[in-house]
Amino acid sequence: MTGPADPARPGPAWPGPVRASDSDRDAAADALADAVASGRLSLAEHQARLDALYAATTTDQVSAVTADLPARPAGRGAVFRAADPYRTVALAGRARRAGGFRIGRFHSVVAIAGRIDLDLRAARPSQEEVTLTVRAVAATVSVLVPAAWRIDDQVVVLGPRRAIEPRPAPGPVLHLRGLVLGGAFLLSGGA
Repeated sequence: MTGPADPARPGPAWPGPVRASDSDRDAAADALADAVASGRLSLAEHQARLDALYAATTTDQVSAVTADLPARPAGRGAVFRAADPYRTVALAGRARRAGGFRIGRFHSVVAIAGRIDLDLRAARPSQEEVTLTVRAVAATVSVLVPAAWRIDDQVVVLGPRRAIEPRPAPGPVLHLRGLVLGGAFLLSGGA
């Protein structure tokens, strides 16, 4: 079989489909959120497309989900974005928190027609327990939790969900509460 990295056999590059990456899916999910915010998609249509998007395995399948939508402008920010120890908010755009930021005992995450990426691996919790309340509509919320944190996940999701099993751990406790409507909730564990 001839492939793109097979110098022993001359010929065309691998003719098969190209596997989609997480960043391909994330960009398409952002385009779908923009389409809802601008009135191009209903919440039901958005949900159906998100289901197809997260089931897609190739770049062609990912592209098909957004083929009838206009191209997104490069580097567009959120209509409104806010972040402090007690809240992370993104309306019609994207917000990302990572690094050594302080996170309060109670932290609200609000996303409407956008995306929030919350990387807690280097975060400094103000107490040994943190309650993260997630509220999202037509949006994706992604939370990356350190391996040493215990997880109590009770987020209700009407849409795609990727989660890790609750685990006993010696570190802080993360209580997850809230509701995601017509969007996705992605919970993953990191080192």
